[in-house]
Amino acid sequence: MIPVPLVRRLLQVKIKVGRNRLLQIALAVVLLALFFALLFAYFEGVGFYTAFYWAIITMATIGYGDVTPQTSAGRAVAMVAAVAGISTFTALVSVLAEYFISSSLRRMMGMHRVKYSGHYVVIGQGSSISSCVNELLVAISSGDAELRPIVVVFPSEEERKKVELPEEVEVLIGDPTNPETLERAHVKGASNVILALEDDSKSVFATLMIKRISRAKVLVEALNAESVELLKQAGADRVILSRSFAGRLLASAIFEPEVVDVIDDLTTALGRYDISVLVRSDLWGLTYLEALRRLHDEGGYFLLGYYTDKPVLSPPLDEKIPRGSKLVVIRPAVSTGKG
Repeated sequence: MIPVPLVRRLLQVKIKVGRNRLLQIALAVVLLALFFALLFAYFEGVGFYTAFYWAIITMATIGYGDVTPQTSAGRAVAMVAAVAGISTFTALVSVLAEYFISSSLRRMMGMHRVKYSGHYVVIGQGSSISSCVNELLVAISSGDAELRPIVVVFPSEEERKKVELPEEVEVLIGDPTNPETLERAHVKGASNVILALEDDSKSVFATLMIKRISRAKVLVEALNAESVELLKQAGADRVILSRSFAGRLLASAIFEPEVVDVIDDLTTALGRYDISVLVRSDLWGLTYLEALRRLHDEGGYFLLGYYTDKPVLSPPLDEKIPRGSKLVVIRPAVSTGKG
C-alpha cells in the first residue's frame, strides 16, 4: 500500500505540472528524449548514456555527427526524433521567452513577487516614503541599521511616479489592505514593516492583517491623535503622530527657531550631528559624569541620558547608569567625516 504522504506529494506535483505550461513542455521533452534514447539503444546496440546524448543532440537539431544510426530502424527513429524535437524545442523556447517577457513586464509594473527574508517593507505614499527610505539607506551604510533589502509598496502607479527612489530599492504596486499585495511583498518574512498611509483606517486594517501573518515589527505613521490607541490595539509596535509633531515644530519656529534647526539636524543622518542609542554594558554602574567623560574621550559622543522603559535625560551627575539601559547620545554624523 502506497503511503498517504507520498500519494499527497504526487498529487501536488501532478496539479503543479498541470497548471504550468513550461513544466508540461519540459516534461514532454525529457520523456520524448528518454523514449527515443531507448529505441536508439535497442536498434543500434549502444549504451543508454550514448543513446540519450544522441537523442538530445538530434532533437535539438544540432547534429554533431559523432553518433549516427547504422540501421534502417535507427534512421527511422532519427527522422521521427528530429521532427518531434523541432516541435517540442520550439514550443519550449517560445514558452521560456513568454515567461521572461511576462516576468519583466510584471516587474516593470510592480506586480511581481519578492522572496526576501528579514527585509524592510515600507508601505504607503507621499513624501514620507522617500525620506524614510533615504534615512534607512544612510543608517544601513553607516552601520546603524542591519544590511537588509528594502521593499516599497505603493497603492498605485500614480503614487509611484510621484516619488523617486534609488535603484537598489524593490518597488511593488498594490492595495496594502489586500492580502495578495502583502503576500507579494513577503511581509510574512519581513523584519520590519513601516506604514505611512494617508488614511488611518487603512493603517489600522493593514496593521491587523500584517500582525496576523507576520512577526515583523510594525511602525505606523498616524495622522490623527484619535487613531494612536486604535493602532496600538491593532498591534502596532510604535506609532508616530506626524502631523502633531510637525505642528509643534511650526509653532516652535516662531519663538525658538534655533531649536527647530537643532531637531532637524539631529533627526536626520544627513545632518552634521546624529542622535543615537548605544548599548554599552561596560558603562552600567558608572555615574552619569563618568560615562559622559568616557564616551566623549572615546568617540566625541555627548551623553544625553539613558533609556530603560522611558527616556531619562540629563540625570544628576552622580546618578549611576542602570543595568540593562541604553545610552542616548549625540555624535558627529558619518556624512561629516568625523567620529
